[in-house]
Order: sequence, then C-alpha cells, then structure tokens
Amino acid sequence: MKRRSFLSAGAGLALSVPLLSACGSSSSAAPAASASGGTTALSYQLSWIKNFQFAGEYVADSKGYYSDAGLAVDLLAGGPNVATDAVAESGKALVTQSSPDFTANAVAAGAQLKIIGASYQKSPFSIISMAKPITSPADLAGKKIGIQAVNQVAWDAFLALSKIDASTFTQVPVQHDLTPLVSGEVDGFWGYSNDDAVQLKQKGHDITVMLLADHGYLLPTGTYTVRTDSLTDPAKRAQVVAFMKADLKGWQDAIDDPALGAKLAVETYGKDNGLDLEAQTASCKASNDLMVTAETKANGLFTMSEALIAESVRTLAAGGITAAVDLFDMSVLQEIHAAR
Repeated sequence: MKRRSFLSAGAGLALSVPLLSACGSSSSAAPAASASGGTTALSYQLSWIKNFQFAGEYVADSKGYYSDAGLAVDLLAGGPNVATDAVAESGKALVTQSSPDFTANAVAAGAQLKIIGASYQKSPFSIISMAKPITSPADLAGKKIGIQAVNQVAWDAFLALSKIDASTFTQVPVQHDLTPLVSGEVDGFWGYSNDDAVQLKQKGHDITVMLLADHGYLLPTGTYTVRTDSLTDPAKRAQVVAFMKADLKGWQDAIDDPALGAKLAVETYGKDNGLDLEAQTASCKASNDLMVTAETKANGLFTMSEALIAESVRTLAAGGITAAVDLFDMSVLQEIHAAR
C-alpha cells in the first residue's frame, strides 16, 4: 500500500480540510497505564500505515531506546480514517503525528493542542515532470499540470506564495495514479519526493522533481502533537520528554542507516502491508533530505527555528488558515538538546 497522505487523514495535505473527529475529545488526558517491570505504557499515534515514514520509531523500539527510557510504547497504525489530532485531544495517545494545517484547524475548533517538533523540516510536496522538465514555478507556463482535488487548496497556496497566475498553465484533474504523467497526458504531476518520485525512478523513468519547499511553500510536516496540558502537568511532561528523547535516538540511527529502518518496516512492523524492501530503502534515503537541514544540524533534530515557525504561519495563511506562532512549542526539544 502506498502512502497517500502526508502524515494525516486523507490523501494529501489539503489546507482547508477541517479535522474529522475519529474519536471524542476529553477535558483531561487519560492516565498512562503501568506496564510490567515498572515501565510506563503510552501510545504514539502514527499518521499512516506502518511503512518507511516511521523508521525511527521502529529503531527506537527494536533497539530498546523506549524501554531504556522507562517506557512501553504502543505504535498505533494510522490510515485514511484516523484523525490523529482527535486522538491527541481525546488522550488516547500521549503523542501523535500530524501536520500543522490539521492541528491549526483543530485548535481553531477548540482543541487544546501544541506542536512540539517536526520530523520533516520540508514538505515532500513536489511537481514531478518528465519530457518537459519543470525546475521552477516559472516553468509551469504553457504546461499541463495534474493536481488531485484533495490538494487543491495547498496548490492554490503555493501559487499565491510563488505569485504565479493560474491562467498561465492548464490544470488537469488527476487521481493518485501516475499514469497520466508517464503517458504524457500531463507535463507535471503533484506528488511526493520521497514516494512517487522514488517509484518512478525505480521503474527507470528520467524525472525532474521540483520541491515546493524550495520555492516558498515552507510548511514542515510529520509534526509531533500533544495536548497542551501534557506540557504543563509535570508527570505528563516527563513522559513526553522521555518519549521524545528516545525517539530522537531512534531517528538518528535511522538517518545514519536508512537500510535498517526499511528492513524493520518491511520485515517486522509493516510486514502485512506488502512493502518492497528496495523501495522502502530508497524512500528512507529520500526522506533524510527532508529531515536534515542546516538548522537541524545547528539546533538539533526535529526543532523548528523562530524563522521557520513564522514562515509556517505565513504558508498556512496563504491557504486560508489562521494560526499563531504559539501553536508551536519547542521547549521540550530545547530541553533535550540543551542537555545533550
């Protein structure tokens, strides 16, 4: 099964889509249960099926980083019908993975949530081209561009940020099947740099990938989300810190050894999902380019600088979503990285 949503419910990150309540909210998070051996049991809600996207979690679990931190972590698989922000708000998971647009919409609807870090510093959203290379927004002129309906609002936001007039190209409605691009029906196709682009390269196609993040669409995703009161309650905050510290160790190992995370995804954690080892390894390698930046090298993995947070708010606004900088709280990561 291919990844069809970027770390949230639905087949793409559509900036205007409201949160779908998969479970009810609660005024207080449910207390974590105690696991055997004196460890604390908690859940981490993944945003999609178990595949390459969560390589760091597999490594943290398999190498015992969670258990070393006194935690028994249940990695809850996500999917198109799982609204991860609703899971966070309900307290059914201490930490969930989401994206800023969904979390901002949830907060606007009354949820008390904070984004405490971002695994992907850059969105993998891309325009993929073949015969007629598209390397910059200016190259859209005169081309046929395939856009899925679910990505329309994000696409419109990108055009606004890039100051591109939609009348200068022809937009073609497509699904997530890459056939229109391969057949030449469209010149460019909305896809993912660490998924669709990988598939095409594996099949021997010569492609050009224009990452939207390189042209003004500055919205990190794969974000870690928690209830606001999980940061103010000392016991809950200690659990969040312990989880994030162990997760960071797992992800650093996964970044250093992409083949390890891919192998765990294919053979253990996602073994029932029909994953291909070569493809998962390639996707892990491609994901590293989205996770490791000059800023994370300077400030630590998952952190978002004040400048990036401000750009994220600006990008959300271009998509019609109002968010404040206090949607983001980097204090947990600052505490962890300062200690290291």
